[in-house]
Amino acid sequence: MNNQPTTTHSADTVGRLLALGSATFLGLNTTLARLTYEGGSNPGTVVFVRISLTAIAVGLLIAFTRRGFALPKAAILPLLGVSLSVVLQGTSYLSSVSYIPVGLAVLLFYTYPLMVAAASQIIDRQKIEKARLIAFAAAFIGIGLAVGPSFNVLDWRGIVLALMGGFGVMTTFMFTSRALNHVKPTSVSFYSNLFAVPMMAVMMILLGGFQPPTTAMGIAGLTGVCLFYGLAILMLYAAIHSIGKTMTALLSNLEPLVSMIAAALILGETLSGIQYLGGLIVVISLLTGDWIARRRMVG
Repeated sequence: MNNQPTTTHSADTVGRLLALGSATFLGLNTTLARLTYEGGSNPGTVVFVRISLTAIAVGLLIAFTRRGFALPKAAILPLLGVSLSVVLQGTSYLSSVSYIPVGLAVLLFYTYPLMVAAASQIIDRQKIEKARLIAFAAAFIGIGLAVGPSFNVLDWRGIVLALMGGFGVMTTFMFTSRALNHVKPTSVSFYSNLFAVPMMAVMMILLGGFQPPTTAMGIAGLTGVCLFYGLAILMLYAAIHSIGKTMTALLSNLEPLVSMIAAALILGETLSGIQYLGGLIVVISLLTGDWIARRRMVG
């Protein structure tokens, strides 16, 4: 009689760990990408290579495990939506820092958990409790303190691009949840990245063409970007499948915190006291939102 609740609780815990793992790997991507740029590459090349290699790697995984490449017609449109979202998110976010400070770009980009919550409430009619909305808002404030953005230089193009990047993540969550009704997370990862390759090839040309890194550090950075991105996307889709897009989005607030810590350790960027305070607020908000969700499930 007690087997079902135990299984559900175990799956729920795994889903949260997958979401946090995805956020960690994506957070490391930012710092590793910076190393790649310093090695002579550009954003278009990095996004194109990581998408292409992820499609190949996941395709080999599916073939090796003999899970099959079945693609129901009902899944094609949602998967195309995920692909467009991946391209929009990657190119917009990485281009925004050309016009505004990185801190401000991060702050604007990480409004996407709030976008996911709003979209879930409006489109999916998913009721979100006040307490969890407060947790979202608190996490957003914490991110604002943690990244320490400078508002001295404001260029509307950078602001729009950063928000477009956040919108791209939100639509990724929305389309992924629909695609998962028809195919497994590995299939979502494979086909969404496969469909995104030609789209990203066009964007890469528009963003300066193919420019691979020319230094050992740059090559190491690009290798890390591709490896961590592939793992992060698989974990992200599995987390959405397990615990839903809203809770996954909330736990994804860990990502900018990881980015800052990695930047401090690898790139030598320093953190101020207010940034540590912001990071603490993010962690507390994550734990609070998670506790509220668990309490609701028990109730």
